Amino acid sequence: MLAAAVRAAEAMAPTRPHPEVETAAKNAAVGPVAALIDRIRDAVRKTMGKDS
Repeated sequence: MLAAAVRAAEAMAPTRPHPEVETAAKNAAVGPVAALIDRIRDAVRKTMGKDS
């Protein structure tokens, strides 16, 4: 059960650090959007052959 919770949290977490999001409230508000943008950026870079 704990492993499933960790996998769910990892799936919703941003893939890059966002240092301007310092508080828990900001993280809860911005985290899901930042995660979506990070994953889109990762997919575009992978498609273009720019894996980093």
